[in-house]
Amino acid sequence: MLYIYCVAFSNDGCSRLKEYKDTAKLIIFTMTVITHKYSVITAVEGLPHDCVNLLPCASTLGGVVILTGNSIVYVDSTSRRVALPVNGWPSRVSDLPIPPVPPGEETRSLNLEGAHASFVDDRTLFVVLKDGTVYPVEFVVDGKTVSRLTMAAALAQTTIPAVVERVSEEHLFIGSTVGPSVLLKTTRVEEGVDSDAELTSAPEAVVDVGESMDMDDDDG
Repeated sequence: MLYIYCVAFSNDGCSRLKEYKDTAKLIIFTMTVITHKYSVITAVEGLPHDCVNLLPCASTLGGVVILTGNSIVYVDSTSRRVALPVNGWPSRVSDLPIPPVPPGEETRSLNLEGAHASFVDDRTLFVVLKDGTVYPVEFVVDGKTVSRLTMAAALAQTTIPAVVERVSEEHLFIGSTVGPSVLLKTTRVEEGVDSDAELTSAPEAVVDVGESMDMDDDDG
């Protein structure tokens, strides 16, 4: 049995954002290969019109991540949506609730068109922009529910991505059609903080192993 995720779009709203802002719809269904029968598990309407990519989460987290041009949206199995804006446009082009930026977190001005993403562990997502900049996104869990998403500062600059895939627990493959493909090694590090600063977990760190793919280079 296959689990299939798809995002359907309506043509009504792309040029009429005042009347039709959220015209994308997420549909999750299963399909039996032999009989070609399917059943819809979840259908979520009211997603931003600029959805460009989606990524299933690990079974321990559940749900799916959707990249839009201006935000990252997590949808869980109960159709609950959690959004992380990456610039100032989401509140203008979508009615999706946008949480305020917590004190101490940076207000960003990024564009996710052409970006690719991959999980490096169950709760850490690496987003690689179209210029090769790598940003880590952490899923903050309250009990069994994702309460919010946080994005830390850029970790590295790598090749222009055409595909981003996790190939092992410690390696992330960045395939490019306009430059060298690379293999990145990931590891979690501990960062010291001031005694009066808020304690937060350090993001996943990434090391670029060079312009050519090298599976065995642990010192890059």
